[in-house]
Amino acid sequence: MNNNVKEQLAALNQLDRKQGELYHRFAVRLGISDTAFWVLYSLCESDEIYTQNSLAELWCIPKQTINSAINVLVKAGYVQLAPIQKARNSKSIHLTEKGSEFCREMILPLFIAEQKAFSRLSETERDTAVALSEKHHLFLKEELGHLLECGKGGSE
Repeated sequence: MNNNVKEQLAALNQLDRKQGELYHRFAVRLGISDTAFWVLYSLCESDEIYTQNSLAELWCIPKQTINSAINVLVKAGYVQLAPIQKARNSKSIHLTEKGSEFCREMILPLFIAEQKAFSRLSETERDTAVALSEKHHLFLKEELGHLLECGKGGSE
């Protein structure tokens, strides 16, 4: 492999981990787990109706981990579950008044900071960043796909 490619990939992976660390530190500051943070982040960010399954899929987090985080958030009074009509076991997740207040006070400032940081890039830079990230993800998925399908990516 070209050394330059190796170095660039290492730099991208390190930046990704550093960004993840920023969100982890934010969750710690809020006194919640990373998963609980991403659940609240999703509920605060969107008017979409989420289930445990949809959040697990959205954030690529195991369903049981999402379930545990939601149980903690229910006990803390931040979210509540509601049955979904025509869905056997699925329940929608909603912010309570306490959860909405928490989001306004704690998560909204993060959204504003994210938007300010991203808007410091030009529109062309933002479009390019998104397009390149999507393209890299697609290529990586293709390259790893055959390894994962063949069982070569595990610890055999």
